[in-house]
Amino acid sequence: MRPHRLALALLLCGSAAYAGTEITIETRKAGAPADAKPQLSHVAVEGRMLSFDAGDGRHGFVYRGEEGVLQILDHRKKSVLRIDRDTALGMSRSLSRLPAAEREAVEGLLGTNRAPAKVELRATGRSERVSGTDCKLIEALRDGARFAEICEGPTGALGVTPAALAPARELAELVAEVGAALPKSLGGEALDALAVIRQVKGVPLRVRTWPEGHPATESRIASVMPKHFGPERFQPPADYRSDLGVRVGP
Repeated sequence: MRPHRLALALLLCGSAAYAGTEITIETRKAGAPADAKPQLSHVAVEGRMLSFDAGDGRHGFVYRGEEGVLQILDHRKKSVLRIDRDTALGMSRSLSRLPAAEREAVEGLLGTNRAPAKVELRATGRSERVSGTDCKLIEALRDGARFAEICEGPTGALGVTPAALAPARELAELVAEVGAALPKSLGGEALDALAVIRQVKGVPLRVRTWPEGHPATESRIASVMPKHFGPERFQPPADYRSDLGVRVGP
């Protein structure tokens, strides 16, 4: 899964009901044939938990807010990478105590030797209509350059309350805190887009992105349905092995 896809799914899943809801997000690439089928991601939201598989079929993500744990699944390798706040921050403190040469090597591996980008939102003064709802166009900027556009609907659009954004915002806060300890492949654009999630106040009806080195994409919510989930929906499969990462958990 390309890094920016994680953030797009989280941004759009904030439009789900607060408990027991399945959201389908469809994503289309620029330049694709008009009859090409969109890539679909299915997001489960229940209480403070999120779970979804990426449209590429390889990766999945499980977040449990009460535990403060994010698990990243690799279905091809049948592995799970566990990330939690306390261990990640402890790792960052340990990193600061390493000899300079060793610290630089690890920082290069993690991608933490780069200055953090300044990420902000800017109103365009324009509006459009998405899924029958008027929304304001907002640009997301990284160091002054546009990398995404959000069509933000009003509070209550699609029946969404402010509490509906809570799980996605929680995860954005967690990743913002532990981002320096994440693998480089999950950094960059993904972290930038997560910073945007925390700043969006209304309902993101549509998200367009221009990821570096990849075709532009447009993602929008295709459907929102109430649904009951069993506990296994928010756990990795039993036969998945723990992978090396910020923390290896059961």
